[in-house]
Parts: sequence; structure tokens; C-alpha cells
Amino acid sequence: MSKYENNEITVSTSRPRIAELVLGIIGGIFGIIAGLLAMTIGGIGSALEASGSAGISNLGIGCIIVSILAIILSIFINRNHILMGWLTILCGILNFVFVGFFGILSGVLIIIAGGLALRK
Repeated sequence: MSKYENNEITVSTSRPRIAELVLGIIGGIFGIIAGLLAMTIGGIGSALEASGSAGISNLGIGCIIVSILAIILSIFINRNHILMGWLTILCGILNFVFVGFFGILSGVLIIIAGGLALRK
């Protein structure tokens, strides 16, 4: 009987997802900034009585809410990385939809974070 016979090798399948966490938080912060910028432009348009400026302000609020949700999802990405990854990608797409050009940087970072979460 060999002395190495009863040794077992255990492999940890979960890995810390630091890249997803960092990209999600940075993308969420840029999304909040983009939402505030859209709200500012909507407020200026409203002061100048431009048509449709209230809609821009509301989309800025939506972008801020989605960006905060992306930050929360990236914090909990270790719990269920598949579900959180898809929801994070959805948040990145919604950043594009809500604020358009202002949400490009935040949307791309959030989508990358979600894509990284989907890989093993």
C-alpha cells in the first residue's frame, strides 16, 4: 500500500471575478455621468422651451437607474455568473438605448463585463 493512495485532489471551480467587478463598476459610474449629462442637456432644453427636452431628462433618469443596477449586478456576479452576466449585458444595451451617444463608453464597458461573466 502506497502512502500516496488516499490523497485526493480538489479543484475549486469558482474563481474570483475581479475583472467583471471592476469593469461593471467603472461602466456604471460612467453611465451615471452620462445620465447626469443627459439630464443637464434636457434641463437646458426645457429652460429654452425646446420640444422633447422633458423626454431626454427622463431617459437620463432611466440611464442612472440602469447604471446603478449594473453596479449592483457586478457586485453579486460571483453568486450566479450566468444570470448576472446576461442581466449585465441587458443593462449595457439599455444604456445605449436610453442616452445614445453619451452611453457608448458605459455601455461597452458593461457589456464587456457581462460577456466576461458568461465565460467559464
